[in-house]
Amino acid sequence: MEILRAQESAIIKDLPEEERIKYQENARLFRSTGGKDLADTDPVSTSTVNFDSIGGLEEHIRSLKEMVVMPLLYPEIFSGFQITPPRGVLFHGPPGTGKTLMARALATSCSTSTQKVAFFMRKGADVLSKWVGESERQLRLLFEQAKTHQPSIIFFDEIDGLAPVRSSKQDQIHASIVSTLLALMDGLDSRGQVVVIGATNRIDAIDPALRRPGRFDRELYFPLPSEPARKKIISITTAKWTPPLQEKLLDDLAKSTRGYCGADVRSLCTEAALNAVRRSYPEIYESGHKLQIDTNDILVTAEDFAKSMKNIIPSTQRTSTVYSNPIPAHLRPLVQTSYDDILASLNVLCPLLQQVAEANVSGFMADSGSSAPIQLASNPYLQYSFSFQPRLLICGSPGMGQRLLGPAALERLDAAKVYIQSLDLSTLLNDSARTPDAALIQLFHEMKRHRPAVLYIPDIDLWWETLPDAAKHIFTALLERDAVNPVMILATSEKEFGALPGPVRRLIQGRLGEACGLKVEESYRGRKTWRGCSKIVLCGFDCISE
Repeated sequence: MEILRAQESAIIKDLPEEERIKYQENARLFRSTGGKDLADTDPVSTSTVNFDSIGGLEEHIRSLKEMVVMPLLYPEIFSGFQITPPRGVLFHGPPGTGKTLMARALATSCSTSTQKVAFFMRKGADVLSKWVGESERQLRLLFEQAKTHQPSIIFFDEIDGLAPVRSSKQDQIHASIVSTLLALMDGLDSRGQVVVIGATNRIDAIDPALRRPGRFDRELYFPLPSEPARKKIISITTAKWTPPLQEKLLDDLAKSTRGYCGADVRSLCTEAALNAVRRSYPEIYESGHKLQIDTNDILVTAEDFAKSMKNIIPSTQRTSTVYSNPIPAHLRPLVQTSYDDILASLNVLCPLLQQVAEANVSGFMADSGSSAPIQLASNPYLQYSFSFQPRLLICGSPGMGQRLLGPAALERLDAAKVYIQSLDLSTLLNDSARTPDAALIQLFHEMKRHRPAVLYIPDIDLWWETLPDAAKHIFTALLERDAVNPVMILATSEKEFGALPGPVRRLIQGRLGEACGLKVEESYRGRKTWRGCSKIVLCGFDCISE
């Protein structure tokens, strides 16, 4: 240790005072952490990932290019209007939807032969330290390094662990880190051409002060991929397979993987390839030596994918959150009439929700004297009020298919690109550190950020009976307070409408409410469905007997 100190003294002897102080601080930090924290601030290599490796997120890619590419190639646009380009973006969405992959691809795709974009990646827990003040120092050092290597990107993965909501229940360490991060992102000192990206699965757990222009200017939601997006992900993953997958197989896989996230789709392709290896060369699993194999003899078939699907649990089944889900083909005839009635209502409500969300902007343009063409909805209700909160209840006797029709209706709303927020009991009660009242308030704040929105309440009768009285009053008050926001309430119930509690009936009937009562299908459809099911069961017994 004495030798190291003597070497440091010889190095800093001829340095200017400002550089000498900075060198001493870095040397002390290096000794206290063994060099680990300083090494974490080095740029990360991202040369193998680009936007071509991402499927189904074209709008996100275009938005990110505006933040990084345009300021570099066309600085005269921002200097001419005297505006500052966006320097922060927050990625949020379910796990495995491509948030981290998008950040890596951004740094690679924006780099050119003459100018490289440095990429700094830190996880929320990496910044925390047992020494008082070291976490804040690490953040400052990270931003200094990024400014030195600008243009650069700082990516905070799982940022909710680094900057949680500040409250009286939170310890002082996190509050100090959040304050330091706020000052670094939008303080008195300019951070130059440094773009900050945060990714999280729990956007409601992030401190609200970060979610404003100047810090995180934009928020990009990463949903579960649609059918065309899943097909593109499979095509990208299997692009170098020989022979390539047939177009029909790609279409069938895209339809069969509903509810899969991007990571699930890639895992499915990996498992299918390994199944093909086991089928083609089973001896390599028994031999302890390397054998000569020809990869051209390994052909991945539809059976390999079908076998892989049995071993993969998609994201929609790993969490308690209700996602959109189609009606199984063998059960569709039983609820087809009710499903058609629900679709007829949604086909009218979804365009109106979108028009109401844009009506405030149109009204502002009209008041400002803009010459741009303004097209308001032809519905006479919209000509007098921008308040549009339709309510649709799927109700009926127990076992009439409510649990099938609710997620199926969400699938239709997903296709209309409407923000969906589930409000079941698990959403309100899963966090022991947060009361149901606070969960309701946070949920309504999120819906105000995304317009139009749909509030999905499964089993609303049980939900209302379980909800505390204080939470009931808060829920009703929030609905009345946000009466001008285009929010649709979609609920299901295992009871007839007349058997529901009075407050629930008034909630549905209060504003453009409609109760869709379920009914038994015609006898010939029932016989046809059960005949098909009986064939499946009999085939299963035959296979077992053999």
